[in-house]
Amino acid sequence: MKKFIFAVLICGCFLSFSAVAEQQDSDDPVADKEATAEEAADGGGKPAMPPGILPIPNYSGPIGVRDYLAGDFKGQRTQRANDNGFQWDIDTVTWTDQALDGGETKDIELGGNLTYNVNWDLMRADILPGALLTLRAESRWGSSGILNTGQAVPMNTAALTPTNYTDFDDGYGLALTQLSYLQMLSTKFGLLAGKLDLFGNGDTNEFATGRGRTQFMNWSLNYGTANLIVPASTVGVGMVILPNERWNIVTMLTSATECVSSNCFKDLDDKGGISITSVGYQYQVGGLPGGVTGNFIYLFDKDFEKLDGILPVPPPPGLEPSPDKDHSWVAGGTFWQYISTSEVHEGPLNLMNRRQDLAGWGIFGRLTFADDETNPWKTSVALGLGARGVIGGRPDDEFGVGYFYNSLSDKGLIGRLDSGQGVEGYYNVTVLPSLRLSLNLQWIKSVRPRIDNTFALSTRLQMVF
Repeated sequence: MKKFIFAVLICGCFLSFSAVAEQQDSDDPVADKEATAEEAADGGGKPAMPPGILPIPNYSGPIGVRDYLAGDFKGQRTQRANDNGFQWDIDTVTWTDQALDGGETKDIELGGNLTYNVNWDLMRADILPGALLTLRAESRWGSSGILNTGQAVPMNTAALTPTNYTDFDDGYGLALTQLSYLQMLSTKFGLLAGKLDLFGNGDTNEFATGRGRTQFMNWSLNYGTANLIVPASTVGVGMVILPNERWNIVTMLTSATECVSSNCFKDLDDKGGISITSVGYQYQVGGLPGGVTGNFIYLFDKDFEKLDGILPVPPPPGLEPSPDKDHSWVAGGTFWQYISTSEVHEGPLNLMNRRQDLAGWGIFGRLTFADDETNPWKTSVALGLGARGVIGGRPDDEFGVGYFYNSLSDKGLIGRLDSGQGVEGYYNVTVLPSLRLSLNLQWIKSVRPRIDNTFALSTRLQMVF
């Protein structure tokens, strides 16, 4: 663990020195882009706004056009984003979950999550080229059907964080899940440090992403199931490499301490570390966009005998993680491919906006493997399709159907349990660009004794202010 702390300190110092050096280096490509924009003339000869890391959100316009219910506050919100690089929004999700058949109870579970997002684009503010500060805070109220299906895999991903490990359905007042600093040293290379939300806006998949807030709700259709042993929020450092517009490489070294509810430094020495590497590529086949992403996660210096104390949901019955191993791994990949679209799109799509970018149909898949001596889910598979604008007159409504299969470890008593699987379908009605109502149906095969297979109905209302 000392090696991990030493690595964090070295990377942190390197990050600080690089930021200072960048301010002094007039040959830096990011700084050159800013200088070019300042020299550009706009109509009457006025300098153009400095470019930024982030685009300016669509705050203005009628309520049926803009992306935020709260609007532009008489132009102040757009002005702050342009002049000061300051952007904010509040993303709320309210759900109901009910087991129509099977499950532990037939009660209607009502709850919600409020996520507060703040970005300070220091490059657009003309303070520091290539720099971005990101803050995310979350609160959760009410209950959900996560613990009602006979599986340890959450059927409602949006209800998972911020996690209260002592009483999951007790809600959570406010948790700081991300406070990070990104410094792009050039257009192709950057460094990242801070408290990191490792599940971000979802997996980099056009048709199966969104963190349970916009597309599929079940965890196994949002992420590789075995990733449940990875902390949702922790401290770390990382590198971002962008060889060109279609490739992206992210590698991180983080603590294995789950610190949604703490300052991350308590117990930092005895929870081990995590190395995470992700490589993504977007392409086109016959003019139709597609993409693949591969991930490898290595956990080290960790006490896996206490695995049942770090899972965000109760582990499968009979789980007996090895007391003799201090390391584990998870490896997997995801793909997506449009099979039909009426829209023309030349460059890569935005996989971080938690929605389907183009009208049309597409397919997706995900495959994950894990160390079955330390992880209850040794193999998971997910397949499905997604679509947008499938009903005439409803160009922004989204639809999806997916299937997942989770093969459990054969070690110890858990090997006597059946593997888990399930099917999910959803339809999102876009009432406004900032307001979406979803209907969701799931069939989930139980792996827990004395609990029948579950057929569940959920509704979900997302509002972005």
